[in-house]
Amino acid sequence: MTFEFSLTCPSEITTSILASEPLEDSDEYECLVMRACGILSEIGCKFHIAGFGSEDWGFDVSYDMSTLMEQVPELLEGLASDGRGEIDFYSQGVERTVTFERVGEAYALHCHSRTKWKPSPEVEYVDSVRMETMLTELISEFLSGLEAASSEISTLDPFRTWRSGQQRLF
Repeated sequence: MTFEFSLTCPSEITTSILASEPLEDSDEYECLVMRACGILSEIGCKFHIAGFGSEDWGFDVSYDMSTLMEQVPELLEGLASDGRGEIDFYSQGVERTVTFERVGEAYALHCHSRTKWKPSPEVEYVDSVRMETMLTELISEFLSGLEAASSEISTLDPFRTWRSGQQRLF
C-alpha cells in the first residue's frame, strides 16, 4: 500500500454546535487546527491514511488528523522551497515520522517508527503530482467542511489565504 491520505466530508452538512463557540483572540494556529478538526469530526468527516505496509493507520479526525494539519504550513513551505519536509505523527500509538524528499518527478518518503510497529517498506515513492494533489485536496476538503459547518475558522489566516489562492501551495 503506497502512502496516501484523504479527508471526506458528508455531502449534507448542518451547522456545527462547536463552530458557534466564540474564538479567542489568543487562538494560535495549532489551537485553531485542533478546534477545526473537532468541528469536522462532529459533522461526520472521515480521514484515511495508509502506507508503509499498513492499509489503515486508524486515524480519527478530531485528534489524529490535527497532528498532520498543524504541520501542513511547514510541509508546504519545505516542499515548495527545497523539495523537503517532515511530518511527525506523534499521536499515542501511531508515533512515526515521515520525511519527504523530492527525487526527480517523485517524493521519496522515509518512515521512522517509534513503536513496535515497523514500516515495510521503510521508503516509498509517490509521484510528485499525486502528492501535491493529495495535499491540495486535503486542504480544500478541510476548508469546505469548515465553511459548510459555518465555522469562522475558515475565514482566518492561513486558511483564508489557502482558499483565495493568495498563498501558493506548490
